[in-house]
Amino acid sequence: MNTRADPLRFLNSLQGRFIAASLLCLPLFIGASGLLLENAFKENLLSTEQEQLQSQLYILLGSAEVQRGNLWLPEQLPEPRYTLMDSGLYAKILTLNPERLTDTAWLSRWRSTSARLLDETLPESRAPFETNRQSFASLPHFFRLTYDLVWEDQQGTALPLRFQIYHTRDSYSAQLKRYRQQLWYGLSFLAMALLTLQVFIMRWGLRPLKKLVRELKLLPEQTERQLRGVYPREIAPVTNSLNRVLANEQKQRERYQNTLSDLAHSLKTPLAIIQGEVQQHSHSSGILTEQVERMNTIIRHQLQRAVLQTNKKLHTPQKIRPVVERLCTAMDKVYRDKHIEFNLDIGAGIMYPIESQDLFELLGNLIENACKYGRRQVHIKARRLDSDLIITIGDDGSGIASHQQQAILQRGARADTANPGQGIGLAITQDIVSAYGGSLKVQRSATLGGAEFEICLPLF
Repeated sequence: MNTRADPLRFLNSLQGRFIAASLLCLPLFIGASGLLLENAFKENLLSTEQEQLQSQLYILLGSAEVQRGNLWLPEQLPEPRYTLMDSGLYAKILTLNPERLTDTAWLSRWRSTSARLLDETLPESRAPFETNRQSFASLPHFFRLTYDLVWEDQQGTALPLRFQIYHTRDSYSAQLKRYRQQLWYGLSFLAMALLTLQVFIMRWGLRPLKKLVRELKLLPEQTERQLRGVYPREIAPVTNSLNRVLANEQKQRERYQNTLSDLAHSLKTPLAIIQGEVQQHSHSSGILTEQVERMNTIIRHQLQRAVLQTNKKLHTPQKIRPVVERLCTAMDKVYRDKHIEFNLDIGAGIMYPIESQDLFELLGNLIENACKYGRRQVHIKARRLDSDLIITIGDDGSGIASHQQQAILQRGARADTANPGQGIGLAITQDIVSAYGGSLKVQRSATLGGAEFEICLPLF
């Protein structure tokens, strides 16, 4: 299906709507899930960073000593990164005048060897001093943990200290980058797999509808026209309603059949009386007998057509050309004054499974109209086109106006009221064509200039 050329047709199907809705909603759902998972991972990384800096704080607190107001730490700390230049882990210990604890003029008492080259670039906390307060900050290039305390030595000297520990964001950024790649690759693969699974689930869910379509197509060939399949609860009300409609239609057909049978039986006796009276007048018995027999044939044929549904599989294929030649011979006698020239373009192998009486009536009405309204020429052509049989009958008359081309196919409608007729010939033709699943089209003949009727009958 070319969805670009015909998007409305694509969206007019359940499958198209489901796929379009999935393509619209699934990315939103996957994107929202990805953002939530990424934020959760960030929070976990930040919590881990804070816990690691707290561990480093405990290392410094355990290593530091204060004697007579002086802070001392050993050169070799338990954490070797403090002694390596640019290791990514840095620490500073600041002190404040004990008499002015709210002052922000801090003095550096100690810094790790790793922080000597970065001492000026490490951002210090500007928060007021508050004993035993611990704060964690996420800075553009570092994570920082700040801890304030007042340390008293054995002589009772109080020393306000601020511990500041820094850790670069390199490890955090690298972990976050790897997680993002794995997350979005995984979610993309999951979205494709989920969409594929949804398509298979949708096809499995729509399988009962396809089964219903197949059963409906087979209904015309069944004697008892009822849906017998077992369908899900959502479809069962539809099938039950269809079965009720089919049952009502079958009852109407039976009543129609009984009415026509009664009509045929009622006409049988009057026709027999007429036929007996005709035989007593020998001088005209031939013509009248022929017409009475024709009336009997027409009644039987119309009764059969009204009762039985047309099924091409039950009919023997009829050759088109012999029927057309017989009709042209008969029309040539009826319209001998016009000296009509019949041009036939029908292959000898062109056949169609149709009842012979239907074929004669179908072609007879159209050929008679062509002879009646044409001047001198009637062209009849039959050909196969893909899986259809196309029959065209055109004349060189005045044609049919475009606004009347569909109206004349209605029962009782006539384009020309000057000539005698009841206006039901084309309607009967239309009924026959429709009974075989075909179509009838009226147009202007491109070669003769008059009216042209095109019959399209499906071969399969």
